[in-house]
Formats: sequence, structure tokens, C-alpha cells
Amino acid sequence: MGTNEIIEKIKSEAHAEYERIISEAKENATKKLEEAKKELELQKKRSIEAEERKGAEEKERIIRAARQHGRKLKWMVEEEMIEKVFQEALKRMKEVKREGFKENTYPTILAGLILDGAMSIATGSRQGEEFELLVSEEDASYIDQPMLKRIHDTLRRDKGVDLRLSLSRERIKTAGGVIVRRRDGKIEVSNTVEQRMARFSTGLREDIVKTLFSEK
Repeated sequence: MGTNEIIEKIKSEAHAEYERIISEAKENATKKLEEAKKELELQKKRSIEAEERKGAEEKERIIRAARQHGRKLKWMVEEEMIEKVFQEALKRMKEVKREGFKENTYPTILAGLILDGAMSIATGSRQGEEFELLVSEEDASYIDQPMLKRIHDTLRRDKGVDLRLSLSRERIKTAGGVIVRRRDGKIEVSNTVEQRMARFSTGLREDIVKTLFSEK
């Protein structure tokens, strides 16, 4: 075999090897490209799902915030209206003092509040123990000895105690009602309109909310 033939054979074998390497490289490149495409599609899918979850979470957050804001606004409106109702009720005390309420004059109502307060602390009190009545300057004019005697007689009949009631010189600021206090100041029951409204506030609020905010 001549030199030229040997060279040509080497070149032929080298070209075949080159073609083999190129073919394998192309095949590997195609395979890698397909894998890359699949990975890219998977990442794209994951990204879309993540964005959808993020969007859903953001939507839910906005809805929760809106509901919370709505509840806050509703509570604020309820509180405002309830306060107006309470204030209006206190203002109407002037009308009650002039015209009475449900066929009862205000002195009769006031006597009932005094009796109720006195009965609350009558049990356990000593015979002849002294209690004083604290009222507003306006309401002091409604209390007289005949009223105190009627209350005294009722207490003795119903509670079996002989309490001494008197009108204190001290005056309080109230729309109406009375504070019944033991003379030494250690025991007292507030039966003012404001305190009675505060004690019954839960029930009053429920009634007001039902009246003002219940769906028709």
C-alpha cells in the first residue's frame, strides 16, 4: 500500500469518526433540547400555578378585609344609633316629668325607684337604721314627707324592717331617679335613670338593634 493510499485511508477513517461524533453530538443536543423544553414547560406551569395561588390568596385577603371593614362600619353605625336612642331616652325624661308615663306621674315613678332601691338593701339592715336619698336639685321638689311615709310603711309591711328615710342635702347630676345610701355611706344602690339604663344595657341594645337593623 502506497503512502498516498495510507493517507487517504486515514482521512477516510477520520471522516467516519468525525461523522459519528457529529451524529452523536446532534442526538445528544436534540435530547438535551427536548429535556430543556420539558423543564421549561414544567417551570412555566409551576409559575402559572404559583401566580394563580398568589392571585387567589390576594383575592381572599381582599374579601376578608372588605368583610372586616363592613363589620366595623356596621358596628359603628349600630353604636351611633344606639347612643342616639339612649340620649333621646334621657331627653324624654323632661317630658315624663311633665306628663308622666303610662298613666303614672313622675312622683309616683320616683317613689317606685326609691322603694326599689330601699328594698334592695333592706334585708340585713338593723331596725331603725337610717338611709338618705340623693337626687337632683329638680327632683328634690317631688319628695315630701307623705311620700317618705308611704315608702316607710311599705318597707315595714313587705320587708319587716323599720328603716328611716330622709332626703339628703347633697345633690347629684342625673336626668332622673335616686341613689339610696346608708347614712354612713358604706352601702348604696343607684337607681338613677343612667345607672338603670347601664344595668339593662345588654337587653336594651339587643332590642334596639332588632328594631333598627333587623331586615324587614
